[in-house]
Amino acid sequence: MEAMQRVEQDLRDCRWMAEEVANFHKNREKFSYTREELEEIVKISTVKFGPEAVASRPVGLNSNITFWEAKKLLRQWERVIRYEHKLKRLEEAVAKLEDERERVVAEGLMDGVKINEIAQQLDVSRRVVYDIKQSVIRKLAVELYLNDMIAAG
Repeated sequence: MEAMQRVEQDLRDCRWMAEEVANFHKNREKFSYTREELEEIVKISTVKFGPEAVASRPVGLNSNITFWEAKKLLRQWERVIRYEHKLKRLEEAVAKLEDERERVVAEGLMDGVKINEIAQQLDVSRRVVYDIKQSVIRKLAVELYLNDMIAAG
């Protein structure tokens, strides 16, 4: 049951996750730091004692970014990597659906399309779309989270 809820949430969240990824990559052009440079800034900023504390800043790393800004960017980077991974897995699982109507419903949900609009597109009732949606969720739960369900026992 939990896997089905996760899939339903993933389908609902797909659109904003994709927007978050796109926004991050668009905004990333505004800062010129690599991931390694950000990690180095955080590392240097957290060193307080010992010989590392007096070590100079690495060559080529002239930073006017603060520790907290670097931490925030690294957290965003990690979140975007998780989103990209989740979106890729979800898109691959949806592409494996053999029934065209199931694929249309899943892709519609991923795009944030309302059930009513999907029903109009397929020329079926909302109830039929809801039933197809439940079938899709069951199939995707097995495809995406079967290993998790087996490991949980």
